[in-house]
Amino acid sequence: MLYKCVALLDMDAYFASVEEAKNLSLRGRPFAVIGNGERPIVISANYVAKSFGVKTGMVITKARKLCPKIIFVKADFSQYEFTTLKIIQLVEKYFPVYKEASIDEVYIAVDSIGDVSYGVERLKELKEEIKEKLNLTCTIGVGRNPIIAKSACELAKPDGFFVVQDFEKFAKDLPIKNVTGIGKESEKILERLGIGTLEQFLNDKRLDGLSGFQKLKTLILKEYTESEFFKFVPPKSIGHSLTLDRHVNNLEELLEVYKYLTFGLYAKLLRGRMGAKSVSLYLKDRFGSFSISRSFIFYTNDFLFISKVVENLVEKLFRGYPVSKVGISLNNLKLIDGVQSSLFWDEQQKRFEKLAEFENIFFGGYFVLRTKKIV
Repeated sequence: MLYKCVALLDMDAYFASVEEAKNLSLRGRPFAVIGNGERPIVISANYVAKSFGVKTGMVITKARKLCPKIIFVKADFSQYEFTTLKIIQLVEKYFPVYKEASIDEVYIAVDSIGDVSYGVERLKELKEEIKEKLNLTCTIGVGRNPIIAKSACELAKPDGFFVVQDFEKFAKDLPIKNVTGIGKESEKILERLGIGTLEQFLNDKRLDGLSGFQKLKTLILKEYTESEFFKFVPPKSIGHSLTLDRHVNNLEELLEVYKYLTFGLYAKLLRGRMGAKSVSLYLKDRFGSFSISRSFIFYTNDFLFISKVVENLVEKLFRGYPVSKVGISLNNLKLIDGVQSSLFWDEQQKRFEKLAEFENIFFGGYFVLRTKKIV
């Protein structure tokens, strides 16, 4: 089946918005989510901080120079994975055909449930339900293919909704720098050629011999979205590593950290309806880096089973020395029928979400594990 209309649902300042939703004292104040390690960088900033010039990828010293009152919050990736799972569950309620582009972006086949006008109304309902149930805003762009949908989405940010109904008018008004697929170098080339809008880009014959521009033209002019675009191909593995803010030399605390990371990856398994055939663990202590793996006899997404295997591996891997970095990956993934989850889901999710609450608002976002700051 061919889909003639596609939408991009993009969460607004996603990581920062999730942090604000769970700690309302951040509302209206400039803050940024930062990564781990000795020299963390900004990975998400709220719109107040962005108004001061704070950007993704910026070192925290520069961010503080631009915005002296900025608050830094340590990233909580497992929490973001949980939240994305909730968003995907809402998307599935409205649309059967979709594709995750990233942790905060979802492409949706608008006409997979009927005509386009009905699909657009359902998109509006989806946007409202995300805001009502998760206290998060998103922007939705709608067009005849993914390129147009993403370009429309970028124009409408934040908390916007933009349907491209008249493509010719859209192309005439859209600056070429706002077209998805046009980077800084391409923009410079087009500027030298006097090309400033999407309409000029599409009509200029001088670009026909340039393969990169020609390919982009073809993608922009597609009047349908191929069903193949929405086909999900499982990655070979999913994983996460974490540099700890303080060394951990207690097995009980280390088990909590690994279980927390496992639960974040488990949310990814559920979203992709995937099963894993093996798990690998990594840690770094004062004497070096060490790893251990174990294969399963079957593909599984059973959290209780996987977490028990992880627990056994941690006990073998931990040598009693202070640990500074940990990592875990689920490997040899494939699509499987059924999800082994429901019996414990609510109880476990509430437990792990509670662990992710703030303890220190000024330089915060520490996970509270058994009343101690770990990461």
